[in-house]
Amino acid sequence: MSNARVGALSVIAFAVVGIAWIALEIAPVSLGLANGDDPAVTLGYLRAHPDTYVGTGSVLLLMAITLAVSAFAVSDVLALRADSLALRSASVLGLFSAAFFLMFGVLRLSTGPLLYIDSLDRDWGEAAYLVGQVVGVHGFAQAGVFALCLWAIGISLIGLRTRALPVVICLLGVIPVIRILGLLGPLGVLPDDIPDGLWIVFMVSIPGVMLWCFILGLVLLRGRDPMHVPEAQATWRRVELDGS
Repeated sequence: MSNARVGALSVIAFAVVGIAWIALEIAPVSLGLANGDDPAVTLGYLRAHPDTYVGTGSVLLLMAITLAVSAFAVSDVLALRADSLALRSASVLGLFSAAFFLMFGVLRLSTGPLLYIDSLDRDWGEAAYLVGQVVGVHGFAQAGVFALCLWAIGISLIGLRTRALPVVICLLGVIPVIRILGLLGPLGVLPDDIPDGLWIVFMVSIPGVMLWCFILGLVLLRGRDPMHVPEAQATWRRVELDGS
């Protein structure tokens, strides 16, 4: 299987499981079954439905695996036309994102220990839950999304500069830019009175980043692997001959 096809399928898979992750995270809250700001309510929900976080953690592990493969595969596809330093830097950001999603997934899979602590002492359980929220949701998850957006922006800029990707997918790189702006709230960069319309744009950009990944996968799936283009093969042979 060509690198372009591997990259396409892995990016598409990442986008699909990424949407599933978002849905699993917000579904209990939107239905009023859990409340991220109220540990007592959420722990009560987890006692009744302990598989909730197990499912979320499993999806996060799949995200980490598919994103790591995507970072390597997309790098290989663009390698013959892109600057090596820029491409390696972008790939590292993709791997960082995969690592953060992996750590968050492991944290989500620790529902058993969390409920055991809660069974020993209710205050201990609530404290453990709050620590998990701060480290997981506000730590690993945000760091993973931030690194993912930087990877997407890097790939978009590289594709735009080298014309290795269609201009449309490169211009859609503005979506992760908007998502990064939405993550800068704690830094005090954005005004306190954000207009409702802009806030909606920030919210839409959350699944929008996954949509960018899905479109990138479709572009790679419909395109040709540079290693199978005659000009690229001739260039690669000249590189091998020069090296020998």
